[in-house]
Amino acid sequence: MITATDRKKIAKLVLTTNDDTIIEKIKTLVSANLIKEKQSFVKTYNNEIDKAVKEAKQGKFYTQEQAELFLAAWEKE
Repeated sequence: MITATDRKKIAKLVLTTNDDTIIEKIKTLVSANLIKEKQSFVKTYNNEIDKAVKEAKQGKFYTQEQAELFLAAWEKE
């Protein structure tokens, strides 16, 4: 588990180091993590769109009026 102290030590190291290799490695790690997060988000998004399209084709959807009625009933609870 990363503690606040660990984070402070890492931040201090990044801010005070003169070793470009350390900074480059951190940049690589951060970039790789951002790419993974983006790929995961895109995959999830595409899966949700595919599911919604499939359900719509099967007639599993609500009209605007039905949705408003559900919302009104939910707000009364």
